[in-house]
Amino acid sequence: MKRHFFSSIIFILSMLAGVTNSAQAALITTNFSALAGNQGTVDIQLNLGTGETIEGFSLYFSEELFSDLSIVFSPLAWDSVVFQPDSLLGAGLFDSFNPAGLITGSARIAFTFIGSGALPALNYDLYNADFQIIESGVSTPAGTSVSESSSLALILSGLFALALHRCLCIARNRFHLAASH
Repeated sequence: MKRHFFSSIIFILSMLAGVTNSAQAALITTNFSALAGNQGTVDIQLNLGTGETIEGFSLYFSEELFSDLSIVFSPLAWDSVVFQPDSLLGAGLFDSFNPAGLITGSARIAFTFIGSGALPALNYDLYNADFQIIESGVSTPAGTSVSESSSLALILSGLFALALHRCLCIARNRFHLAASH
């Protein structure tokens, strides 16, 4: 009885650990800072998941909101460049590439904000050495936590409740058998 009970608990915990410790996807966070007038900077942080490798990423700056992009700093291993936003060509971009794989790190881009209202999150593409997009997303503002998906949380809580119910039923049945003897 005890052996089966503890085996069930160990199984449940290992399942939970396996699901919650799955490989994290790359995350790009941005932190905008205002300078004088409509001048500003954005700090870009690339965080790679454990064992994850990407060779490049592009961060897009809308031609309707930004102009005068320039790199303030970027890791040498990133091999970064900016392309200016243009009303004919479209969004500008900050692009970093390294065929050996990028490292987790940060960069700062200066810009002129020509839009109105709040500064937006920025779209990005992550790509491999063949320049094939492997993931697209929207940057996360710095200080914002990235929560697990609600469906994953529901699945985990359901599995935990089922396993706990099973363990309690087994224990109750064993108790009744022992009490009747």
